[in-house]
Amino acid sequence: MADSSDAIDPGGGSPGLPEPFLVSTPEALRAFAHPLRQRLIHELSILKHARAADLAEVLDEPANAISFHLRALARAGLITEAPEHARDRRDRVWKPVAESYALDRKVPGWAAAVDPLLQWVRHTVLDPVTDESVHRQLTATQLTITAKEAEELSAEVAAVVSRWHDRAAERARAGSDGEGLARYQVILTVGPVSDAP
Repeated sequence: MADSSDAIDPGGGSPGLPEPFLVSTPEALRAFAHPLRQRLIHELSILKHARAADLAEVLDEPANAISFHLRALARAGLITEAPEHARDRRDRVWKPVAESYALDRKVPGWAAAVDPLLQWVRHTVLDPVTDESVHRQLTATQLTITAKEAEELSAEVAAVVSRWHDRAAERARAGSDGEGLARYQVILTVGPVSDAP
């Protein structure tokens, strides 16, 4: 596995948490870079396993399109079949291969998988707020710390986010459609400040 300087983890893996799956081939990267496929991986991480029809309903997408994208994710090794949850031999149930995914920065084109996240940040920060009931926050600060301390900081924040992820996933698995629920995204970026323009 690549060391932390060679991997970007859009899925939440950190020291002390389960090891992320390293997206380290061009095929896996192409599969992962698609926004709908990232949503499928997210939903599978919440549900633990699901059929194409289940995911199509949750994401409000056609089942045949969901099936196509699930097969692409499986070919890339990002998800796998879960026959133990199937009703019979023809029933296809899918599950994620890991709790989180990290992108190997050595794979050509790896930044394309990060583009949807960067676009979301730009939208969240720059677009006018039209719904006051929605929470948005951007926090930026600079710290003078060592690389080891930066790693500790990342692990601590990731552990908090992981607890909230587990809490939200449990509620989703229980079928709670509570009022005011919305899908939020949290992105943690820690790195040295560059003097470059």
